[in-house]
This record gives sequence, C-alpha cells and structure tokens, in this order.
Amino acid sequence: MVVSEDRVYRGQAVGDRRRDRRERFLAAAVEVFGTQGYASSSVPQVCRAAGLSTRQFYQEFTDREHLLRTLYDQLQDRTMAEVNAKVLERIAAGDQLDGILDAGVRAFLAVYHDDARLVRINFIDVVGVSSAFEEHRQLRRAQWGELLRAAAEVGAEGGLTISTASPLQWAAYIGAVNAAIVERTLDPSITETDVVDAMRTLLRPGILGAADVN
Repeated sequence: MVVSEDRVYRGQAVGDRRRDRRERFLAAAVEVFGTQGYASSSVPQVCRAAGLSTRQFYQEFTDREHLLRTLYDQLQDRTMAEVNAKVLERIAAGDQLDGILDAGVRAFLAVYHDDARLVRINFIDVVGVSSAFEEHRQLRRAQWGELLRAAAEVGAEGGLTISTASPLQWAAYIGAVNAAIVERTLDPSITETDVVDAMRTLLRPGILGAADVN
C-alpha cells in the first residue's frame, strides 16, 4: 500500500514526519561521524544519537555509506551554492578580481567555520570509503571545476583579466583548498585570513594569471 505524504499521522503530515526523521539522522551523523569517525561508527550508534530505530533508518537509507554520501552531498551542494552566489554577486557589483576571489574563499570557509566535525566528514572520512564513493567524489570535483570555470568566464566577459585554466588546474586548486582547510583544523594558529591569502596566491598570480600592471 502506498501512503500519501499528505496523510496526517498524530497531527503531522506523513511527508513532514519523514523529512524531520531524515534530518534527525543527518544531524546524528554529523555528531557520530564527526567526533569518532565514520570508520569507527555503526548504524545503531547513529540511531541512538538520533533517538530513532534501526527500522526507521533503513526506511531512509540503504546503509551507513548511503547516509555518509547523503551528508557529503548536502555539504557539497550548500557550499557550491554559497560560493557561486557570492562570486557572481561580487562580479555583478564590479569588484576587482582579488576582492571577488577573497569573497568566494570566505564563502567556502564559512560553511565549515568553527566546526571541525564537518571538516572531518567532508575532507577526511570520505576518502577511500569505497570505489563507488571515490567515483562519486571525482564527479563532485568535476562539478566544482565546472562551477569555477563558469564563474571565471562570467568575470572575463565582464572585463576582468583572467587566464584560461584547464580542468586539471582546477582539480589541483580544489585539492589545495581541501588540504588547507584540514591543516587549519589541525593547527589552531592558522587563521581564516591565512587560508584566504594562501588560496588567493594559488589563484592569482597562480592559475588565473597575474594582476594587470598600470
């Protein structure tokens, strides 16, 4: 029997109850995976943290890796949307390239600001989970490369002097960003400004070319 999501159960629509349950599992995954590590966790631990049953878990996710992938995609989608919005906003405002680059990097860092759990999940624990997950991570990196390429194209069309970067160069940059965020988590003396400065240097005079000399 198919249950309509509009059906009300205990005063709440079935669809709303399922979305709420899914969010509780994802929040629990942040806590469990982010503090003790994905490899050392289990479905029952996630369920206890969420205050839900294993039966309810398997109604939402096929297994623990599916939960991790869902959380990873949620973080990736959020970060991509915020970086893209901020960069295009600054381009439209007529900012100079260095200001646009700084705004984009800061938008990226803001998603993981002061939450080492998210850094661990998104940049450490997802590595080497399975061959299928590695293929998925490669796809997400390619999406990042396309987003950055498209943003650079918009900037060039708006009059900014930007060198054309290859997919390999963008992949190298994305890897460097990830490494810098992890390093900051491990070394409290590294500030957000340090990371922004390092990322800007890699972009300019790095893969986007040196600034114009008037």
